[in-house]
Amino acid sequence: GGCVTVTSDSCFVQRLLHYLDLSEAEKSVIAELEQEPITIPAGQKLWEEGGDSDSLCIVQEGWLLSETFLEAGERQILRFYFPGELIGTAGISFNQASSTVRAVEDARLCIVPRRRMGELFARQPRLASLFYSLGMLEVADLNDRLRALGRTDGKARLAQLFLSIAERLRVLEGRDTKVMHVPLTQSDLADAVGLTAIHVNRLLKEMTREGLIKRTRREIELCDEDQLRRISQYRDRHFDMDNSWFPPAES
Repeated sequence: GGCVTVTSDSCFVQRLLHYLDLSEAEKSVIAELEQEPITIPAGQKLWEEGGDSDSLCIVQEGWLLSETFLEAGERQILRFYFPGELIGTAGISFNQASSTVRAVEDARLCIVPRRRMGELFARQPRLASLFYSLGMLEVADLNDRLRALGRTDGKARLAQLFLSIAERLRVLEGRDTKVMHVPLTQSDLADAVGLTAIHVNRLLKEMTREGLIKRTRREIELCDEDQLRRISQYRDRHFDMDNSWFPPAES
């Protein structure tokens, strides 16, 4: 999935509208950020852990992931990114990238230098509040996954991951979305939940037999979401943002 750069069709604008009723001036400011998109092929790195980092990225099309490698070579996937999302909020305080970001599939992005973001914050404090809140939402999501990794079994970890992906995709696709485009390998899933690919394969078959999910090569259907929520003790985040404290919109 993807979107066109025209403001009204921007995935980024659509995602932001989920959290806040943007003014025309705010939409115009965001449109200025979505200029001259670049395309990177599946597997290519956007930036590498420890490398120079002075930009954020708006995803217009395709999936990307953030990953880090341990000394022994094991990979931990920290986060997946979807159309309409902003990459780089976690590393905005540092000169060096805190993780490697790589395209899962062919992706189209807009690079936004940090200084542009600083100018936007000065001109549009309400948008600054929203971007800050989205960064904190990312932290909360990571905290939820950390809790799942440390305190639950493999099935609960996968359930938590699937529900988190579904909730973020539903911001654009609607709350009733059950079938999700998920272009991830079993190794990707394993490295996201701290298990082996063999263990994940066994769990996926078990969850399918139990009627919790259906899975094809690039799609996952959530068949019994209530039970998935019970297993994982999942917490909704993306449909519960408080924007009452945001400053008024600038004209």
